[in-house]
Amino acid sequence: MIAPALAALVAAFPIKPPTPPVTVGEVDVVERLNERVPGDLRFVDAFENQVRLDEFLGHGKPVVLSLVYFDCPMLCSLVEKGLVKGLTESGLGLGKDYVALTVSMNPKDTPRVAAQAQAGYVGHLGNRQAATPRDWAFLTGGETSIHALAGALGFKYRWDAPTQQYEHPAVIFVLTPDGRIARYLYGVEFLARDLRLAVVEASEGRVGTTLDRVLLKCFQYDPASRKYRVVATNFVRAGAFCVFLMLVTGLAILWRQEWKRKNAATALLGRPAP
Repeated sequence: MIAPALAALVAAFPIKPPTPPVTVGEVDVVERLNERVPGDLRFVDAFENQVRLDEFLGHGKPVVLSLVYFDCPMLCSLVEKGLVKGLTESGLGLGKDYVALTVSMNPKDTPRVAAQAQAGYVGHLGNRQAATPRDWAFLTGGETSIHALAGALGFKYRWDAPTQQYEHPAVIFVLTPDGRIARYLYGVEFLARDLRLAVVEASEGRVGTTLDRVLLKCFQYDPASRKYRVVATNFVRAGAFCVFLMLVTGLAILWRQEWKRKNAATALLGRPAP
């Protein structure tokens, strides 16, 4: 009698698995490649000017974007320092080859704190001779604009009340000049090669050298490793082309030398005897 009663009870009130906490899975990146960030979002720059996001877009240069908060105890500063180091070593010039943008995810951050961060990070950046303060702007804003930008980027973060800190991914974004998301680069250290290739790729060939464009044929972004990897077939093709070019150049030099010798011999035979 007991067993059938228990079976009926379980059937009437099935046991459900425990629901995971609402915070699980909130810190993540959902890549939205080739999607455009909303240009009408309003922020405040380090000089307390009201600005729109599209003021930093559409000027013919890719945009290197980071989302941090300025009193972050560790991760944000590691991301920004890694970005400064990678950009410096890339050889790209701020204001010449790219512009950068750092936006705080904390609505309590102020323009004064943003100005201090801007002076500290940009002050350690190399290749910034042609740059103006707007070429790497540090912005603060309200929750609505911050959430809209983070959502457009697929950047999921949350406020952790017990630690009084934001939990967030370590990632930067490379945008095309017109504000489309071209590449996500992850971590706190960014290879100079990866940053350079990402910026050249986002510029669609308008930034960088001929060698950079050749390298883009040999390197492709690998989502699994989250780095640029050599494409063997393209690398072999590029190597074969270089060998062919060297062979043609060598033959041209030999042919020119032979032509000069023949001309010299002909001129010598044509001279009258003394």
